[in-house]
Amino acid sequence: MLRGVASAEGGTPDLPPAEAAPGIESIEAEAWDAIAAPGQGPLRHGYVAAWSRAELPGLVPRPLVASDPEDGHVVAGSPAYFYDLDMAVTHSPFLAGALGALRRIVPGLLVTRVFEIGSSTPLVPPFLRGPGVSTDTAAGLVLEEGMREASRGGVSMIIVQNFETPDGGSAGALRRFGFTPVPIPPTVIVELPFDSFDEYLAAMRSQYRRRARKTIEGSQHLRVEHRRDFAELAPELARLWRLVYDRADEVKREILPEAYFRAASELEETSILALRREDDSIASYALLLDDQPWLHFLFTGFAEAAGREEGAYFRLIYEIVRHAIEHDFGTVNLGITTVEPKLDAGGIPVQLYAWLRHRRPRLQRVFAALGAGPFGPPPVEPRNVFKS
Repeated sequence: MLRGVASAEGGTPDLPPAEAAPGIESIEAEAWDAIAAPGQGPLRHGYVAAWSRAELPGLVPRPLVASDPEDGHVVAGSPAYFYDLDMAVTHSPFLAGALGALRRIVPGLLVTRVFEIGSSTPLVPPFLRGPGVSTDTAAGLVLEEGMREASRGGVSMIIVQNFETPDGGSAGALRRFGFTPVPIPPTVIVELPFDSFDEYLAAMRSQYRRRARKTIEGSQHLRVEHRRDFAELAPELARLWRLVYDRADEVKREILPEAYFRAASELEETSILALRREDDSIASYALLLDDQPWLHFLFTGFAEAAGREEGAYFRLIYEIVRHAIEHDFGTVNLGITTVEPKLDAGGIPVQLYAWLRHRRPRLQRVFAALGAGPFGPPPVEPRNVFKS
């Protein structure tokens, strides 16, 4: 039994310790999904299984789960995985370039194997918890086994993603286990108290409304298509996504192969919003995940010329907002990259934090200082898009 964590808030009965599973497929889907709360859609069993098909150097999934031995109910859990973190993928082009030059002399510089807990989708609380289980207790169960699994894997650094604040329900457990919060790039959300897309546009200040209408009118040759079954599009979706990945100078992590898109297509909660040309080719698309009252914009793909000459990405942002309004979502989570058009669409930047722990406290302090300093995300200021 876990000692100390379950009693941290008083009155919580002893719970079974968590275990590291060999993969999400080894965990019963219904039991896992039963404790996923609204806003934790990317932690659901089906999507975690689909994401495990991504290509990430050294990726080895090891979800953490605590189950009642008598009835099999999951009481706490979180996705988790080993991978090789490339710390040269920074938010500063200068630093990334300098590190790239140094690697010609010292291959593998600042590449370290880590164990990460949580979701790569921003703004998704990482700890699943069953009825009557506090966030603090669930976090403690997951973190204790996460530290054991990292040790078994010979890994020195553990990362937990991601949080809106360095305080909150699981902060106490994270600090007790020796973790330190570090700022990471903000995500951008759009709140949607609108009954229609026209009402959304009318609520904007004039310069932003003109910009939105100019974008839509200038891309009228693109028609909108929304699809739940998109498996047959997997080769094209993967190709377009790789174009975005290859030219990205912000965050670069996993590579999404065709197998990922085929697996995602099998889920009820995922869909594709595509902009098609007159010849039926795809100019741009958004992979969406329904998570009422949230709509998550997970990934996109488009050629550079489509974005520059056809306005395919800017138009896509407005169409995501339109889709969310028409399907009664309260908030769109637009993600952490390419924030400028998202801010113009009324997006609000939300600062995020990851927590890290290194078995050598001195190195942990160094990494935390770098994360809050030269490797940290630049500030993003909100814009006064709406009249009120």
